[in-house]
Amino acid sequence: MEKKRRKKKDCDSLGMGYYHFCTDGLKAGCLFYNQSQYAFGMTLIATITLLFNIKIYAFVLMPNHIHIILSGKGEDCYQAFKYLKRRISARLVKDGYPPLPEQYDFKLVPIDNMNQMKSNIIYVVRNPYEKGLSLPGGYPWGSGYLYYSTMHSFIDGVPADRLSARAIEQMTGRRLKFPNTWKYHQVLGILPSSFVDISMVKRLFHGHKEYMTSIIKDYESLVNIADSLEEDLPEFDFKEIRDIVIKVSNEMFKGKDVNTMSTEEKYRLAAHLYEKYRLSIDAIAKVTSMTPSLLKQVLRSKDYGIKGFVEPQ
Repeated sequence: MEKKRRKKKDCDSLGMGYYHFCTDGLKAGCLFYNQSQYAFGMTLIATITLLFNIKIYAFVLMPNHIHIILSGKGEDCYQAFKYLKRRISARLVKDGYPPLPEQYDFKLVPIDNMNQMKSNIIYVVRNPYEKGLSLPGGYPWGSGYLYYSTMHSFIDGVPADRLSARAIEQMTGRRLKFPNTWKYHQVLGILPSSFVDISMVKRLFHGHKEYMTSIIKDYESLVNIADSLEEDLPEFDFKEIRDIVIKVSNEMFKGKDVNTMSTEEKYRLAAHLYEKYRLSIDAIAKVTSMTPSLLKQVLRSKDYGIKGFVEPQ
């Protein structure tokens, strides 16, 4: 109870602003097990924009957690979480699954500038791609397919004014009137094109090429945001690691190929890859042609290493 009071107090202290709202990742079980539960979740996300004076710029429903990039007051975000938790838990029980744990919580991380906004939006829309659930823009349970795509224009639904008051109350747990401009899809729930403000993405990215390049290659921001949310770090494949090495080389070593770097440059590169990108010992050893044992010595060293380096188990 004391933890809840502290959380509410912390949220109430946050005024109107931009935030990254992220629920806990369930270690056992899911928020959404099937298509109808995802559709229910999509409608709930739409509903918080009506109930709590929240504007949404990007969101994604993952199997065991939710990300939302939004603007609003901290107190509204806190109430929105309580509403989502209560409704999702009730739906799980109704469908024969365990309810959400009592201690299930969320994080609300302020977004202080537009560079952070760009990185956070990319982090959210990349999530299904990062977790191997879809290609970029191909995931239906979020806003990712809205940006620089005509896909959403081919997905239509029933106008909200044709939904009965009873149907809306069953979906949301409240007596609400949806805006007439909203569309309801039997499979997808309230369509995100009804309530997501895509103009933010259009202002931040200069066209589809910059947007897609950011999704594929903005590695450092992904690591930084994962750290801030205390989420698992991205697992980069070898091609992505090579891209990271090229990027770092361009920034630090005038574009040198790893094979032509001096020993001192390789050591500096290795330390940077470990500290800034959280790459594993084995991955760095492979890309730099160093042995894991030598790499561990480098990371411990006073000249090149990481302060307080602890050898991974």
